[in-house]
Amino acid sequence: MLKEKSTQTNKVKKTRERILDTSAALFSKQGYNGTALRDIASALDMKAGSLYYHFDSKEQLVLEILKIGLENIINTVITRVNALPEGSSTKEVLLEAAKGHLAALLEKGDYTSTSIRNYGQMPDAVQEEGRVLRDRYENMWRKWLVEAQNKGDIKASTDLKIFRLSLLGALNRTLAWYSPGGKSIDEIAEAQVGFFWDGIKS
Repeated sequence: MLKEKSTQTNKVKKTRERILDTSAALFSKQGYNGTALRDIASALDMKAGSLYYHFDSKEQLVLEILKIGLENIINTVITRVNALPEGSSTKEVLLEAAKGHLAALLEKGDYTSTSIRNYGQMPDAVQEEGRVLRDRYENMWRKWLVEAQNKGDIKASTDLKIFRLSLLGALNRTLAWYSPGGKSIDEIAEAQVGFFWDGIKS
């Protein structure tokens, strides 16, 4: 009896994961507004009504994908930065954070890209719940930048908000043009941080 229950639980879990994977892929490619539940069901070879056994609504489905994507970015970046030796420079911290951000975006699938590409399309209630994680992530960057400015590593006249939003915007935009086989993710992150940190003036 217990074995049967465990088998059923595993089956439900795997089906739920398939739904999430397929939905994330469709949202990433077609957008939230361009993807209906029937599209997801069709891709899974399921009846649309069967989706409601696992998720109450399209909003609940995309909220879970949003959370997974944002947590993926946060955890990847924290892992990279925490692996740095104590006393690492501000530039080294920003480089590892940027490399982690791009790795989460480009290597770890559709969940993360969905959380970036589709956020503005999502219902207000979904955006509100996702904003907690977004704020947590941006606060990490705020902390690093404020500490750097206080140490004198960033000049006092620098508007840290504009700098942060510009750098993260450039990293996120990589989704639109990156293709495997060219520059590595680390090389792209180094170039992007370099543009902001060192400038391009000869």
